[in-house]
Amino acid sequence: MYFTLIITLCFNINFLVSQESITKVFIDLNKASAEHKLNIEVFPPQLNTPSIKYFFPKIVPGTYTINNFGRFISDFKAYDSGGNELAVNRIDTNIWEIQNADKLVKITYTAEDTYNSESIPTVFEPTGTCIDSAKIFMLNNFTLTGYFDGYKDFPYTLTITKPIEFYGSTSLNLLSSDNYTDIYSAKNYFELHDNPLMYSIPDTASLMVNNTKVLLSIYSPNKKVTSSYLVKHTQDLFEAQGKYLGGNLPADKYSILVYLSDKPFRSRSAGALEHFSSTTFCYPETSNEEFLQPFRDVVAHEFFHIVTPLGIHSEEIGNFDFINPVMSKHLWLYEGSTEYYSVHAQVKYGLISMGKFFDKIRSKVIVSTLYLNDTLPFTELSKGALDKYKFQYYNVYQKGALINMCLDLYLLELSGGKYGLQNLKKELGEKFGPEKPFNDEELFDIIAAMTYPEIREFFRMYVEGGNKIPYKQFLGYAGIDFYDKKKVMVPVMIGATLELNESGEIKVLEVNEFGKKLNLKKGDLILSVNGFDINAHNFNYAAEYFEKNTKDGDEVTVTVSRGSKGSVSVNKVLKAKTYLVEKEKNSIILPAENPTEKQLMIRKAWLNQ
Repeated sequence: MYFTLIITLCFNINFLVSQESITKVFIDLNKASAEHKLNIEVFPPQLNTPSIKYFFPKIVPGTYTINNFGRFISDFKAYDSGGNELAVNRIDTNIWEIQNADKLVKITYTAEDTYNSESIPTVFEPTGTCIDSAKIFMLNNFTLTGYFDGYKDFPYTLTITKPIEFYGSTSLNLLSSDNYTDIYSAKNYFELHDNPLMYSIPDTASLMVNNTKVLLSIYSPNKKVTSSYLVKHTQDLFEAQGKYLGGNLPADKYSILVYLSDKPFRSRSAGALEHFSSTTFCYPETSNEEFLQPFRDVVAHEFFHIVTPLGIHSEEIGNFDFINPVMSKHLWLYEGSTEYYSVHAQVKYGLISMGKFFDKIRSKVIVSTLYLNDTLPFTELSKGALDKYKFQYYNVYQKGALINMCLDLYLLELSGGKYGLQNLKKELGEKFGPEKPFNDEELFDIIAAMTYPEIREFFRMYVEGGNKIPYKQFLGYAGIDFYDKKKVMVPVMIGATLELNESGEIKVLEVNEFGKKLNLKKGDLILSVNGFDINAHNFNYAAEYFEKNTKDGDEVTVTVSRGSKGSVSVNKVLKAKTYLVEKEKNSIILPAENPTEKQLMIRKAWLNQ
């Protein structure tokens, strides 16, 4: 206790030494308006220039979308010590210029929340801010606070006045707290912007992952989802992630801030945004049981961002330009390796089977090769993710993960099973770390120097180049067979030639043998199979699920909507026992029948089985 007090006191004394360089931000949550707005006060560092610009971000790391957060700011004013207004010119959406800046003592403005704003384009909710007085405040600081020109790399303090019953969940450094006020510090604007806060009546739980305290904070408006349930049922996942990463992690605290809504989101989507040491996750409010799997899926991916980009990142991220961003060419590392880790850790520590792992890998191969541009060089995709190639961005979670799988296998092959991707990223973290970014143009050469010359050619061919990845070669190192196409026996699901239209309907065009057993009719609209609602948008998933979970001779129940011209359509429930038929399928992954001892050794090192 005494030791802790000494450390805290010393920190505060050191912090006070450079008060003239600190930007101080004050927000009173108690004064939030019914229009979902907050008044912000900012006290600048000591300025000695005739004018100064104040910036809000055009974009923030991890979003790959131009949001122009200055559009949510209004009533911007600047004052001198006598309370007199100084001249302010709004240069563009995100930039204000203040005259007589050497006399400036305070700026004030109003910030509108993004969840309820009608401003277009709509901001993806995890990237925005919710101001819902007396209920919930989900605060991404970059929507509320900007930075003075030339002072982005100087310290900040953030003082938040809160409702007495509210608790602030965040990874931001807390200087002091009482029933009414929390005071935080950040070493610079990047750290401030990168640490969201959630204020609400607390529902929190925590656990340790290696040296990192993970805080889970839930806002569930109807109390249908609880933090205690989620922590209890994700303990195994966090333990696996801790084992997978090993050793000390580059953050002492990691916060998972979950906002659940009983109303539709304006963005019409749900998901998460990673930060260096936290995640914001927005999702429809369901129940503990229904929300568990989406939560596990998000945690499986987002928590691994504690390694990339927190522990390993380029100068483009470490010195991020919020107004004129320069994109790194290494999305294969930031998002690709994170997505690969999210599934690889689960199979390696027994949370999913090898078959389930291969199903996930197969899905990524199919999406990346059949629905996205598989020959677009990944470095070009990364550099053009904001504009030219934004519609290919989804491939960072598909081919990006596959690049890392193949890199992992290639390293294991070259090292005789002793060195893989986990070893490489750990060494990269030790070589660079949170405070030492790498040069974007040098990373491939650095990795090759740390590992094998052959790895440089791998990057040249499959990351910088547009060559198709030979999955058969890389999976073969672990005694896993890969087939571009393979005929397999599967249970028949419907037994008809179908038309899948853009409105989502599935219409029977011609009845085949099994369809006749079901008593299907031409013109029937397929509604569900075995109680699973299907449409044109989820048909492929439904068919894959059916084929994996149905056995020869099982009874199949198909519900259709049937009607003739001039009559009202009625629902019909049709039943018949299925049987196996031959079907050609893409990208089949299977363990080899007679693997060599070396292949089994590589497989053991790769999958731990």
